[in-house]
Amino acid sequence: MRTKTLLLTAAALAAGLLASQAQSNVYSANVVGYVNKTLPGNGKFALLANPFDDGNGNQLTNLLNGSLPKQSQVLIWNPSLATFATVTKVGSPANWPAGTTNTLPPGIGFFVRNGSPGQGAVDLTNVFSGAIAVANGGSATNNLTLNFTLNGSPVPYSGNLAILGQNGGDTNMNFGGPLTKQSQILTWDNTLQTYNTVTKVGSPATWGGTSVVGPGDGFFIFNKNGPVTNVVETLNLQ
Repeated sequence: MRTKTLLLTAAALAAGLLASQAQSNVYSANVVGYVNKTLPGNGKFALLANPFDDGNGNQLTNLLNGSLPKQSQVLIWNPSLATFATVTKVGSPANWPAGTTNTLPPGIGFFVRNGSPGQGAVDLTNVFSGAIAVANGGSATNNLTLNFTLNGSPVPYSGNLAILGQNGGDTNMNFGGPLTKQSQILTWDNTLQTYNTVTKVGSPATWGGTSVVGPGDGFFIFNKNGPVTNVVETLNLQ
């Protein structure tokens, strides 16, 4: 298990600093706030992660932009089956299927598809809002199973998950130490609609490039050889 600490000051929170650097689209007061994320139109995908606890069960139906058109989808990764469970918006007017109860808690990544090609061509903004899920002095855990895990930061984090030539990430999210050679971090490019992949190489194994995420971004971790482990973030407000 790796433990990393996220240090924030009360003044930083008031200014909207919810991670290791300022973010223009993150605002907070009293450890609550919101994050804006773009959902590219025309059936394109965005890889997201809910950065807040919405206080209402973090239901898919509450967290996502109500303007998402018919045929929009949410893809939730099942690491045991190594496949996605898909929920599709249907009907006219478009709604999520009756009885949809999927939860998207902080720390879990998921894909959102905005409509289908030729339908829902307009980019939308999804606003995540609520409270930071970690109490001051508390911790949150990213579990790393074998093979692929679709993660997100349990707090509104911005920074490096991997740094060129280093065994770990930065001081807040270290996805290096527990991972062996040929392990990978996969982030998503909304424009190119493809993964940006960084791999651990060499002996001793270090990252072959950098991998940066912003608040509300999801990312895959490929844990090549194990062990099954986790990365813990601890929130300290000073």
